[in-house]
Amino acid sequence: MASAAAHAGFDCSSSHGGFRVQTDDSWTGTDKLEHFGVSAPFGALGGWLMRDTDHPVIYGTLLGAVPGLLKETLDGTCRTDGFSYKDLFADTLGALTGAWLAHWALMYSGSPHGKTIGLRYDNTF
Repeated sequence: MASAAAHAGFDCSSSHGGFRVQTDDSWTGTDKLEHFGVSAPFGALGGWLMRDTDHPVIYGTLLGAVPGLLKETLDGTCRTDGFSYKDLFADTLGALTGAWLAHWALMYSGSPHGKTIGLRYDNTF
């Protein structure tokens, strides 16, 4: 059984050529959930890598959305598929969620003795 990452990444089994844009796909469904779920860890990694910048969530989202953009560009060259801006939106939303969660949950602090990575939590809502 293929993982969601493998399914979301390699669904073009036909030959490549030209560039097509897919317009008849739905905004909902398991495909969009897979794009969201696969992009969230990339966004979290991007948010963590950009933690020392002025805008870690924005830069983390941009960095985390790159794999989705590459995948959609590859889909655009498939003869039976096409570039889907709806899939790219789900990828970007997943990357944004991952970057925001990483920024919220991970606390990075430097000290003369080394660097510490910890989990921040709060019991008030």
